[in-house]
Amino acid sequence: MLEIQAGAPADNIQSGRLSGFLAQTLQRARTAAVPYRIGDVLLGDDPFNGRREGTVVVKNGRSIGIRSSDRVYFYDHRQLRRPD
Repeated sequence: MLEIQAGAPADNIQSGRLSGFLAQTLQRARTAAVPYRIGDVLLGDDPFNGRREGTVVVKNGRSIGIRSSDRVYFYDHRQLRRPD
C-alpha cells in the first residue's frame, strides 16, 4: 500500500513512478537493440582499436566487449559484424 506523507502533493509521487517506469523502458529498449549474444564470434573494425576478431564477453548497453589475444576490446555494436 502506498502511503502519502503529510505535506507531499500526490502528483509528485505519481510523476516519480512514471519517470521510473519510463527510465526502465528506455533502458530495455537501448539494450535490446544489440543483435549479438555472449559467446558469438565477431569481427570489429574501428580507427582506434583496429581490426580484431574475437568472442563477445561483455554487453553493456550498446557497447560490446570482445576478447582477442587475451585482451578485451570495446566496440560500438554498429562497428561489429560476423566473420565471413
